[in-house]
Amino acid sequence: MKHFSSFLVESREANEEKLTHLEHAEDHVINAGHEGFSHAYNNLMDVHNKLQGNKNDTRVTMKYDGSPSVIFGHNPDNGKFFVASKSAFNARPKINYTPEDIEQNHGHAPGLVSKLKAALEHLPKVTPKEGVYQGDIMHTSGDVKYSNSRASFTPNTIRYSTPADSTQGRKALNSKLGIAVHTAYQGPTLPDMKAEYAPKLDNFTSHPDVHMISTQHDLGKVKYTPKQQAEFRKHIDAASKVFADTPPEAYRAMEPHALHLKTYINSTVRNGTTPNHRDFVKYMEDQRDKDVASVKTPVAQDRKRAMHNERLTQINRDKNHFNNVFAMHQHLQKAKDVLTNALSSHSEFDHSIGGKKAKPEGFVVVRNNRPTKFVDRAEFSRANFAARPR
Repeated sequence: MKHFSSFLVESREANEEKLTHLEHAEDHVINAGHEGFSHAYNNLMDVHNKLQGNKNDTRVTMKYDGSPSVIFGHNPDNGKFFVASKSAFNARPKINYTPEDIEQNHGHAPGLVSKLKAALEHLPKVTPKEGVYQGDIMHTSGDVKYSNSRASFTPNTIRYSTPADSTQGRKALNSKLGIAVHTAYQGPTLPDMKAEYAPKLDNFTSHPDVHMISTQHDLGKVKYTPKQQAEFRKHIDAASKVFADTPPEAYRAMEPHALHLKTYINSTVRNGTTPNHRDFVKYMEDQRDKDVASVKTPVAQDRKRAMHNERLTQINRDKNHFNNVFAMHQHLQKAKDVLTNALSSHSEFDHSIGGKKAKPEGFVVVRNNRPTKFVDRAEFSRANFAARPR
């Protein structure tokens, strides 16, 4: 008899060569159906096995809530050191070699200008002479606060805190730039570069001006209790059972609605509800009404209404398929949350959001050089959504 995992097939997505957006583990089933479930399942099982002391090649790193994300290194076209925003790999990239370049390219965003200038000034002190890297800026001059014998900084939503006399505290207080590097790029030119996620950074040097915050997570210090292991098995087995009972046409029914499904699921994170077919139909009806109201002529309104009603007819016809995918999504998410909570039992920093104790932002799991984020959506994602202007 074949093991369940032998029925799971994965393939690499071409759009993952450059890191622009990380996907939640459970969202893989919406993005890529059967293959997406396979990748999510294998990610979860690999982390579960590693936490039990079994070796595999999947890597687990801490996800830091820094801002902005910067691309930096030496441009292979000319050997010059540069910094850039995520636009570095665009068709028309904004590459900054000098402070004047930063002013010209990003003068409309003063906050970004100051961070990029700090990166341009200090990162050459530690960066290898070859290669391009990506990381999140955690602090620059004036961002690190000292209070009650602790050093703290708040680059985005999370406040990071550590004893001032600890290794991380001293580095934060005495440096001029803090950064968490998570990706390396290699290739003959910037457009041709391929990403290596969770790379080893042994080729970086040290300098007191730069606080290099390692994203490597010491799994040996993580507590993964028998109760958590049993909870994980309950949800991963439930997800596997639904997957085994779900026909291929279910994923085909999802494909035209993937974007709406993900936006709908994000809305359930904000309001604390569980994704389900009935509420998704209501969400799609609201989308229809907004779309119809966005045009003025009766002809255009009828056309919009007819298009949306056709979608709704298909969604209602395939109710069982949608409920199966929602069930898989929920059990994958709950299995992931168990692992995320276990991984959060160890960190070099204390974390808080709005003055309340919180877990780390999450973790990035890299399997076959494909990154997936493990984030407690009920906590961090909801806090992040709440912080965004409406």
